[in-house]
Amino acid sequence: MNRIIHTSTLSLAVWAVANLATAQQNLDIGLYQTNGMLEVKVRPEADFSGIFSSLVYTIRWDANSNAGLGESAQDADVASYMGVQRSGNVREEGGFRYAVFAGFGMQPLSSHGQSMEAGKEYTIARIPVTGQGEFELVNDAYTAERHNNGNFYAAFGGTDRTGIIYKGLATASEDGSVLIQPNPNNGRFTLSFVNTEKGDVNVEVINSIGQSVYNETVRDLEGNYKKEMDLTTMGAGAYYVKLKRNGNTTSHKVIYR
Repeated sequence: MNRIIHTSTLSLAVWAVANLATAQQNLDIGLYQTNGMLEVKVRPEADFSGIFSSLVYTIRWDANSNAGLGESAQDADVASYMGVQRSGNVREEGGFRYAVFAGFGMQPLSSHGQSMEAGKEYTIARIPVTGQGEFELVNDAYTAERHNNGNFYAAFGGTDRTGIIYKGLATASEDGSVLIQPNPNNGRFTLSFVNTEKGDVNVEVINSIGQSVYNETVRDLEGNYKKEMDLTTMGAGAYYVKLKRNGNTTSHKVIYR
């Protein structure tokens, strides 16, 4: 009797260890922006050098923005084991635009001299941005529809290894840092940017004849700036957001309709 109980306990222990190992092999995904470029990164939970067989993800952004995505590009070594490209055209639904991306792999990473380390990020694709917008990696009602088939999915060797979207939101623009959304707008918009070097920042809004209608200086700013702007007491037309920071001055056009 004792031997039977001991064997059963050992079997349960082996089963638990096997399932723990399986759970640790999932692949997570994140979205970043760098210099006007979106970067899709994956992060394995365990070392891996086998076949990265499938990857699907969807990027969503506001249909009312002037933002768009260019053609996805990959480093040659990444494309050798996981070639990713847009699946179909950009679609619009519920006030958003959606771009679904899919990739398939047939050969082990090791056959290309590649491997993935647990917890390390790997850039799978880079996508240039046109205009300005806030982009998200999403699983939502649209991606869940069977005919859209856009939910995040990852498989190793044909086995589902879908993890989590650990960083889903990335603000991006052609200049890589300043976002005005929406633009054009009804006089209300959000201005946001990242100040990478600590210092004073001056934010000024100027109308089409050069008059200053808003002026603010933020002392010792380091990191994110975000402010809701309201020009509804002004007339419709073209305005310019003028930023002075780190010894540089940039101007960004705003259209109030």
